[in-house]
Amino acid sequence: MAKIRLLANLNCDHVLLLDEPLHAGGRLHYKDQGRRLGGGGANTGTGLLWAGHEVSILAQVGQDATGNWLLQEASNLGLDIRHIEQFDGETGELLVLVDDRGERTILRQHRRLALPSSLPSSPVDCLYVNYEGAEVATYMAQMAKHSLVVSQYPKGGKDARPCQVMIASATDLAQQQDLWQHAQQLAGPGLQWLVVTHGEQGVEAFSAQQHLQIPARMVSVVDATGAGDAFAGGVIHGLLADLPMATVLTQASQWAAYTLSSSSSIPSEQLKHYLHTNG
Repeated sequence: MAKIRLLANLNCDHVLLLDEPLHAGGRLHYKDQGRRLGGGGANTGTGLLWAGHEVSILAQVGQDATGNWLLQEASNLGLDIRHIEQFDGETGELLVLVDDRGERTILRQHRRLALPSSLPSSPVDCLYVNYEGAEVATYMAQMAKHSLVVSQYPKGGKDARPCQVMIASATDLAQQQDLWQHAQQLAGPGLQWLVVTHGEQGVEAFSAQQHLQIPARMVSVVDATGAGDAFAGGVIHGLLADLPMATVLTQASQWAAYTLSSSSSIPSEQLKHYLHTNG
């Protein structure tokens, strides 16, 4: 069992199923599926819990009914919520629009970007960061001195993210010519791998010496929500097991595939069964 700390949101996802894709001027029918637990903290953390790890969430939620519901749902799963702070205000919901192809569009209200006031500095096996804003860099640099730090690519590609492994989508990097050099500028000299996801085209990874390409798993997409978060969980699990990066990417792609084929934000029970069956 590894100790993993996730600096990532807990979200209340309110899901609307659409009968066709969004398009300008359209009039669409929908089915209200109600709310469900989501956000990078839950979506990444759940799979890691099922893989046998101890997972702690660093986040903020409001002091309202929604915030209390999120804390209860996360606690019921087994996530460590001791470092989740509640602020004086509303948590809010994310509207998740899922069309008939499983593609999702997320609408969210403007929210406060604030790190928890108390960030634990004790060593862990892995710190995972899925957080917007520049102020997290200091904490990441501190943790990288003694812990593996895995980070999502920062929104806009400008804020520093000191880490050993960075995960980005190809869309994030569309304007960059030299991907490895750009990632090093953000992550610093400690960067070991840049992992780039290409959706149906698979995933690739870059290091100073290697370039790997892994095809995507064939899957019938039901709901794409949380697939990238589940992929990140698979990457972390593989890295902590000291697997070769090609194996890590193959495993993480399987984690994402199980999420794509289910109607949930957190990973599906299929992943839980897979992990318990394969150890």
